Amino acid sequence: MTAIGFDFDHTLGVDNGLERKALCAFAAELGRPLDPADAVGRERIDDLLGRFRTGEMTMDAMIEQFATGLGARNADPARWREHCYALVDELVRPVDAARETLAALRDRGIATAILTNGWTPLQQRKIARALDGAAPALILVSDALGAVKPERAAFDALVDALRVPRERLWYVGDNARGDVAGALAAGLRGVWFDWEGQSYPQDLPPPTIRITALRELETLVENTLDP
Repeated sequence: MTAIGFDFDHTLGVDNGLERKALCAFAAELGRPLDPADAVGRERIDDLLGRFRTGEMTMDAMIEQFATGLGARNADPARWREHCYALVDELVRPVDAARETLAALRDRGIATAILTNGWTPLQQRKIARALDGAAPALILVSDALGAVKPERAAFDALVDALRVPRERLWYVGDNARGDVAGALAAGLRGVWFDWEGQSYPQDLPPPTIRITALRELETLVENTLDP
């Protein structure tokens, strides 16, 4: 049997810079509003978020560094989380045909799951908002796994959850290094969802298959991903 795993952010849904916007709202709450035109400040925020998302620093450490850089003290990470939650309905949207594709795969008896980096409460809210009733029952998030893509342990957890041979598991994602190369290194098939005009790094192994629209997965199921 074949199964399909999916990345979430920029594969099934987009959040339009939710965590960054939540940090800006948090800064205003701390009495240190940020200048939207400040490119250096934006770069600093993106660096902090990037280090947090890859597991280089904890959420508490990120918020502490963010607040310290603003000259604020005693910043409560729980308040930033609340700002994130408050923005979900406004900012999170499904990628085109995400719900329809997941429903079509389910109707064909293809097992699906989401493996996403991030922190569980926010990712669960984002997935529910973007996918509604089409979301797979299996949702694996890096903070709960203790492994961040492209680490092999993250993909091993996906294999275990779907209970299929890894060579029969296809993983769909937009990020060449974290999604495709990570899946390939773990013995999975890597599907590069190339819908945002990104260049595929030449130092990485090529994807098993490249698609530019999620609907293409239905054709692949018929012609390539024989269940």
